[in-house]
Amino acid sequence: MRRLLASAAWLLTGCALSRYQVTQAPAEPFDAVIVPGCPSEDDGALSHCQIGRAGQAALLWQGAWARNFIVSGSDVHTPYVEAEAIAEAMTTLGVPPERIVLERDALHSDENVYYSALLADQLGFQRLAVASNASIASWLCGLLVEQGRSCAAVPMDLGALRAYLPLHEGALRALHARRVDPWEPLTAREERIARANGHGRPPSFVFYPLHGWFGPSHRPIAPAHPNPITWAERLRDYDILRP
Repeated sequence: MRRLLASAAWLLTGCALSRYQVTQAPAEPFDAVIVPGCPSEDDGALSHCQIGRAGQAALLWQGAWARNFIVSGSDVHTPYVEAEAIAEAMTTLGVPPERIVLERDALHSDENVYYSALLADQLGFQRLAVASNASIASWLCGLLVEQGRSCAAVPMDLGALRAYLPLHEGALRALHARRVDPWEPLTAREERIARANGHGRPPSFVFYPLHGWFGPSHRPIAPAHPNPITWAERLRDYDILRP
């Protein structure tokens, strides 16, 4: 029920922010397109959501929309890092792994863009976009604009995805993310973070439509980010870098 209420909240606010949406490729590619994560299946296979977002990113790469991507999402609802699962799918679809920057800390949608923007600052990326479902992309762009950044919301082209993804279904269905072990469930992690920060985070179904009322004290408190790491570098860590 909470997920349903949160979804309804950003659907309504996202529709109100549709002015950020762009449907034509920019004259110059964005420095980076942020791809927010979503959970893997329970066995680490790609979910329908992850396949869609990876497919959208691949089409944007082919259409010269972006120089780089920042893929965001931790091991939130399953013991598989969302950013890595989507990055693996993007690489399978032809996006160079050295062009994919990983953001592996975000637990919520607002953290997806907040932490990704911090990585963008480190890398000198200024022209940013968010690629996702239309309402989500628009709402997340609104958060970036509130932070004084430029942003464009790139909604999914469902027709193009329906034509493109079946060509790669076998390769995508064969992928499985690497399990995080030991894994800390979301509730336990949020309790630990709240103790460290001295306050908890409002529930998403409350926070999303009313985020402006909570003030800066409820902005995500960023973890100690390491130097930005690309998917190519992460693959070297796994010792499975493709030739």
